[in-house]
Amino acid sequence: MRKLFYTSLALAAVFFGSCSQDDFADAYKNPANVESTTVPKQFAGFMKINYEDVIPSYWNYFTVIRTTSLNYTQAHGIYNGTGRYIPGAASKDRWGRYYKFIAQYRELEKVIASLPAAEQTENRIYTITSTIYLYDHTAKMVDNFGDIPFSEAGKISFTGGDYTKASAKYDNQTELYTMMLDQLKAFSTELNTITLSTKVKVEFENQDLINKGSLISWKNYCNSLRLKILNRVSAVPAFSARANTEMAQIISEGKLVDENSENIAFRVYTQDTDLDTAGFMEAMESFNNNLAPKAMIDHMNANSDPRKAWLFESGQKALGVYIGLDPMLTSAAQDQLITDGVIAIYNRSVISRNKWLPGTLINAAEVNLILAEYYSRNGNAALAKMHFEKAIRQSVEYYVRLADKADVLTWKPTAEPKLADIDAYIATINFSGATTPAAQLALIAFQKYIHFNIMQADESWAEQRRLKLPVLNFREDETSSVRKTPPTRWTYPNSESIYNTLNYNAVKANDNLSTKIFWDVK
Repeated sequence: MRKLFYTSLALAAVFFGSCSQDDFADAYKNPANVESTTVPKQFAGFMKINYEDVIPSYWNYFTVIRTTSLNYTQAHGIYNGTGRYIPGAASKDRWGRYYKFIAQYRELEKVIASLPAAEQTENRIYTITSTIYLYDHTAKMVDNFGDIPFSEAGKISFTGGDYTKASAKYDNQTELYTMMLDQLKAFSTELNTITLSTKVKVEFENQDLINKGSLISWKNYCNSLRLKILNRVSAVPAFSARANTEMAQIISEGKLVDENSENIAFRVYTQDTDLDTAGFMEAMESFNNNLAPKAMIDHMNANSDPRKAWLFESGQKALGVYIGLDPMLTSAAQDQLITDGVIAIYNRSVISRNKWLPGTLINAAEVNLILAEYYSRNGNAALAKMHFEKAIRQSVEYYVRLADKADVLTWKPTAEPKLADIDAYIATINFSGATTPAAQLALIAFQKYIHFNIMQADESWAEQRRLKLPVLNFREDETSSVRKTPPTRWTYPNSESIYNTLNYNAVKANDNLSTKIFWDVK
């Protein structure tokens, strides 16, 4: 696999921030001297380079989301330390990895463009699927930052290694969402008729690290991603009509991730490669990162949630009682509870010490909660209820099945939830008793909160900002003069103002923790 190089001054600063500009220029090799590659290999390299953003890993959970989305969503018990609402180095780390990822994509584009026209057509599937995957992660970047460099990003090798020509402008977040929706819609149509030559079929199956060459899965992924993005912008006036129309079309076509057997994930197939959850245990179990949040535990206790024992363990000295960490307590009071060993933690067999956890991209429970929201919004309470209850059943199944390959069985529950237990929980939640769309949405949002928990923390943070639900209590950080409550976006890394100055200045006015992402309109 060829060595690829980063594409903008902004990204390079992540690695060369202490260097002079001469040092920075010397860091780039002449692309003409780099070993050649092929489309299938470049495709696999592109998918692999950001696997730690997807598969539970030390890097993502400890250096990025431990101090950001896990805190902002109360996916874990928040320890009320100083500066807990400021992204800090997390924004730099996530930014740098995304632009390494997009650099690989640009190289794939370059390799495909170098082929004769007939071979470009033959290899079209690589363009379609790599772009679907790119857009999934690009949407997450927009959701965190707002405007980002995209259209001109990742092109250092296109300039012959001349970094002075590779600084990238910031693309407007609304326009990026529009572009992604347009292209994903076109890809969905194209996937209905595309055929693969024997050669490409074999190579694609071997190099596709997510769907193993299944065109059906890529179609489902594409449509489910569209559904998620459309739902996220459904309250934005400029998108609301499009969201309703296209969501209805997607639902009518019926090619979605609708069952757990269709879940899209970056799966761990062997412990013999680096595509695994190495380091996840340390990330979760250090610095009290695996403490249970009070809001989630209180709900599970009050409603006999069948997921409770699969997601959590009671505290070592809590005598079987599940207690979540109260975010409204002082850090001193929290310290005492943690020291006393009474706070519940995430289940070590199922979650933190499970070496086979998949890297979730989109799953059936998530899709059915989106459908429940869609039908509720459009006044169809019966279908909203059907999808809501289906999502709960799928969520229970999802977390029970995560334990199937657990290596450490010490904390694995001894019996799976009975159908009667799940039915009782659903009856207690009583969607039928929520007689208004607002009341229904509150129930849907809380199920998103539980289902996403730490496993899809970025999605949970986006949904909580969009819906302003569930209503969670946060103690103000009285020690901070920058941000006392959870932010509405991340700030750009400092490297942007230093190395991508001209382009950064165009967005500088919005670079604060209070500017909302365009879909955050409530």
